[in-house]
Amino acid sequence: MHKAWLATGIALVVVFGAIFGTRLYADRRAAAQPHGQPPVAVATAVASAATWAPQSHVVGSLEAVQGTEITAQIAGNVTEVAFRSGAKVQRGQLLVRLDDSSQLAQLHADEAKLQLAQATLARTQQLYAAKASSLSDLQTAQANAGVAHAAVESDRATLAKLHISAPFAGTVGIREVSLGQYVSPGTPVVDLQSWNPLLLDFSVPQAQLPQLKPGSKVSFTADAFPDTPFTGKITAVGARVDPATRNVALQATLENPGERLRPGLYGHVQLALGAAQHGIVVPHTAITYSTFGDSVYVVHDGAHGKVVHPQVVQVSEERDGKALLASGIQPGITVVIAGQNKLRDGVPVTIDNAIQP
Repeated sequence: MHKAWLATGIALVVVFGAIFGTRLYADRRAAAQPHGQPPVAVATAVASAATWAPQSHVVGSLEAVQGTEITAQIAGNVTEVAFRSGAKVQRGQLLVRLDDSSQLAQLHADEAKLQLAQATLARTQQLYAAKASSLSDLQTAQANAGVAHAAVESDRATLAKLHISAPFAGTVGIREVSLGQYVSPGTPVVDLQSWNPLLLDFSVPQAQLPQLKPGSKVSFTADAFPDTPFTGKITAVGARVDPATRNVALQATLENPGERLRPGLYGHVQLALGAAQHGIVVPHTAITYSTFGDSVYVVHDGAHGKVVHPQVVQVSEERDGKALLASGIQPGITVVIAGQNKLRDGVPVTIDNAIQP
């Protein structure tokens, strides 16, 4: 009987010892970690020193240095379309020919009249030199030759208008006329644009006027090429401030390598202004914003691993996913850029930079 009670007592001691031993181990393990919290997985980045030039971010649009819609100047039927839509053309290249048969006939007739008038003038000059003709006859012959020459020039000018050509080298768009079509003055024929270089038109607030001058660098990014900035320089500053918007207009000239940009394209303009700013750069996701001030979580080596502590910082500017800090941390400091929502002062962390901010 006593042996049974003894066995039962031993069994109870073993069970309760296991329970209390397990709890004691868990308590000691938790005590080895600050606040008894398991480490939080975070992503980090190292702060670095940088120099930023102040920038103005505005919107702008592109236009061609040379660009126009080619139109008919006089009426006529289209007898030849000498270009292909989307092709490059040279200055003076024939684009469209209108019916010129009547004008050619008129030119030939007027050229014959000119030859006769010139021969008559030469004969009259000889007679006048020999005192066999009067000054009046000579002046009449000179006038007739001049009128005949003007008629020929007028015919040639009309023919030039019937032979519609490119006023400058560039790229044509989609043709808007067809063979046999009757066109009247002002009828669109095709759009002609020169793509390199291009002009960038934009405007900035009047307060920035003292910092603007020709030669300042600009960068243009279009939605069509979001990862490719195109650089250029300011070539003109508006002569006045717009009284409606209080903005001043600017125009920059951009190189267009590969002719990827097109006139009329809309995009974002970055303009460098004023003196450079010096500070510490961190990813903008490292900044924790609050009504009490901006801060970052700085990673430190603790007694039992890495822990974080918040640090108040002063943000000067943000751009391109980065933040420039005027004060708060030094270069080389490791800051948290993802996982801050689970952090507080002294929390242990493990670094897993595969985590996306």
